[in-house]
Amino acid sequence: MSSQKLPIHRLPVPSSTLQHTLPQLTLEPKPSSQRRATTFDTTGEGVWARVNPLWAAWPLRITKEEALGMGVDVEKGEQIDVEDVLRRWDPIKLDHTGIPHDTEDETNGLNTYSSDHRLKLAPILLGISASTLKDSLPHLTVGDAPTICNRGASPSPDATPAALVRNAFIDVLSGRKVPRSKKEAEGEGREYGPWSTRYCGHQFGSWAGQLGDGRAISILETESEEGGRQELQLKGAGRTPFSRSADGLAVLRSGVREFLGCEAIAALQIPTTRSLALLTTPFPDVPVVREHGPEPSSLLCRVSPSFIRIGHFQALNPSKADQGMRQFFLGGRGWLDDQNDLNPDKEEGNLEGLRKLTEWVKNDIMQMQGSITKEWLEEVVQRNAETVAKWQVYGWMHGVLNTDNISLTGATIDYGPYAFMDVYDERHICNHSDPSGLYNYRNQPSRVLFALDKLVSTLAPILGYEAFHSSTPIQGYSEGLSKETKKEWEEKGLEVFKGFEERFWEIEREEEKRGWARRFGLKTSRESDSRDIFLDYLSLLSTHKIDFHTSFRKLSFFRPTLANDAEYLSKFVTELIEESTTNVSDDKLNLAEKDFEGWIKIYAERASNQEEKEAYGNSAGEGWEGIRSKEMKASNPRFVLRQWVLEETIEKMEKALTKPYVEAKEGQAPEEWEIDLGVREARQVLAKILDMSTRPFEPYGEGEGKGSDFEEDKRLCGLGKKEMLGFQCSCSS
Repeated sequence: MSSQKLPIHRLPVPSSTLQHTLPQLTLEPKPSSQRRATTFDTTGEGVWARVNPLWAAWPLRITKEEALGMGVDVEKGEQIDVEDVLRRWDPIKLDHTGIPHDTEDETNGLNTYSSDHRLKLAPILLGISASTLKDSLPHLTVGDAPTICNRGASPSPDATPAALVRNAFIDVLSGRKVPRSKKEAEGEGREYGPWSTRYCGHQFGSWAGQLGDGRAISILETESEEGGRQELQLKGAGRTPFSRSADGLAVLRSGVREFLGCEAIAALQIPTTRSLALLTTPFPDVPVVREHGPEPSSLLCRVSPSFIRIGHFQALNPSKADQGMRQFFLGGRGWLDDQNDLNPDKEEGNLEGLRKLTEWVKNDIMQMQGSITKEWLEEVVQRNAETVAKWQVYGWMHGVLNTDNISLTGATIDYGPYAFMDVYDERHICNHSDPSGLYNYRNQPSRVLFALDKLVSTLAPILGYEAFHSSTPIQGYSEGLSKETKKEWEEKGLEVFKGFEERFWEIEREEEKRGWARRFGLKTSRESDSRDIFLDYLSLLSTHKIDFHTSFRKLSFFRPTLANDAEYLSKFVTELIEESTTNVSDDKLNLAEKDFEGWIKIYAERASNQEEKEAYGNSAGEGWEGIRSKEMKASNPRFVLRQWVLEETIEKMEKALTKPYVEAKEGQAPEEWEIDLGVREARQVLAKILDMSTRPFEPYGEGEGKGSDFEEDKRLCGLGKKEMLGFQCSCSS
């Protein structure tokens, strides 16, 4: 593979792509088919549908002047055809980027296409993750975008290479220009362009039927030697056939939360999708209407080797109990296309499609070409067990662990009402839409296991086939399959994978134990650690309402050899408690100090035994305690992306971006310099939190220091206001 850096639309496309490997879902050849809610045939093998980004307010609005431009005079009672309205977005016009030497002769087989109407969009780049560029897309060049967003630099002049590359990047991500296969390739059956996928799933434990990418549109797959295979997906890019009654858009707060959340989790070495860039538009251009009125829009470009979830598999082999569900909308079927026949005796699912999807994820995404399905599924179980264990160790809660939000690769996916733990509470619920606490902190491993159990049941026919035939299924393996034979395969499949639940718990608990040991600075292992060190400490945090992360960070400074020094011990424990709580009375403080002193003596003895000292060694003359403290600080973050930080960031950005329009005189547009000033301010706010999220172990505002930057860092690493502790978000975004 070439190490040359390329603009986004020229990135190399893998030889094996999703849409050339997996079956396509059929849409009518008219513009509205990409936006009309569609219930696809439940017996079909299709996984994806061709959908172009449509970053526009929905329902569509059209002025009288625009109608006249289309040749329709509404004053005379003439009717506007919705197909004509939507056709204005059809990317049929070849539109080069203007980058020198960027011609049709480039080798990835793609060109950029647009339309006059698409080019009216005025996207604004708010943020870009340099970490994602480095880790996942090292072969991508984005011009001066990072210096503009992250350093507050002025844009390069329009005609310079840096500006041309940056503009190409923004054009493609916003949908102003659509990367698509060349016309001659399309005539040969090698079409390639943006797509969305179908999946089903269990939501809050109940079958929800067809779901799918309701506001997510993938635009490109690429690969590089250092970054591996990556798929670029736009979230908030407009309606798709899977949007149901929603608008396909995302508000700014939603985009900011996921943009920062992905990178914060990645910095903790937890598998996750990554954030590449966050965009918005001038506030009046694409208003997104939610519960409290119009809000600024956002469009997030996220990156992952794959966005396939457990729900994709469920769509191709739903259980008998889950079959027969249909979607309907109040107010008529005008914008619902149901491709199913309603024969109740017709069994849903498509085992050939299930085989193809399994082979795709196993071989192309997870690179397990020589493995049978059972071995691959064991890897899927292991990766997800390890990931949820890491969530637990860092007090992170997903909030919506539906089966359609669990990836096959073990990557954390879909950042909605997530939260990091404040005061330690194993029953904490971060999602306001989860009153029963189904997805609370303590329940996360069991809910991931629930999703994996559904995956095992879905794949049971393939597992059974392999057991009977001692080989993976071949094309056509399910043709003419009787219900009796399918049942035999399913029963055999469940039999050969029996006991995976115990294996899941073994992996999860072992990974948790390793994670807790790192946070407590223990290099060696004892059977009693889980009880005497880990659980007893967490119990103290819960009993005395002590902050989870701050207390661990403070523990990184503890010197075990001084535990017998009463003055040192008393001072350290007092500081730990005072720094880790927002409000405590003298009586409660005294009780907490007594309890913590008792535990910390046990901890000090465990942390300073000879085995521990030898495990740390003596590097460059530095004592073992110094090495221990340094390593603990590298495992216990100083900065945590708390709810109060997110809410403050979102509020500041929303205010900066909307202020010019809110304060403009009636009937007058704001000045360009006012809009630009607001954008610069929003970028600065976002860049600060992004930088701290990607480098959470730095000693921000720690120790002795002075100056406004030091004090601001210290504030951002603090607990925040008491009323924000345990703040809950909802699924609505």
